Amino acid sequence: MPSWGDFTDDFYHVACPHCAVEVTIAIGDYGRYSAIRDWNLGDVDRRGLRPASFQELSGTGRWMHETAVRDGHEALADGIAHLFGKGECPHCASVFNIADAYTSANRPVLR
Repeated sequence: MPSWGDFTDDFYHVACPHCAVEVTIAIGDYGRYSAIRDWNLGDVDRRGLRPASFQELSGTGRWMHETAVRDGHEALADGIAHLFGKGECPHCASVFNIADAYTSANRPVLR
C-alpha cells in the first residue's frame, strides 16, 4: 500500500512566482526535482532541488525537521529540508522558495 505524506512519492504543483508557469515539485524515492509536467512525456526539463540547511530552517520547517531527526526519521527530515528549500523554474530559470510558493498556491481566497 502506498504511503502518503512521507516523501516516498510526493508531488506538489506550484506556479513559478516569476513567470507563473506551473511547476511540478517532486520529492521522493524517484528523485528531488522541479519539472514541467507533460501529459505524454512525463516530467521534462528536470532541475535538482536545493535543500535548506538546518541553519536556514526556521519556524514550522525547523520544528518539523527537528522532530523528524529526534524520532529517527531520516528520510522524512531530508524531505522536509527539500520542501523548505529552493526550486528552479525550468521555464525561466528563476530560483524560488518551494514552501512559500506552495503556501501561496494553496492560500484560501478571502471574500
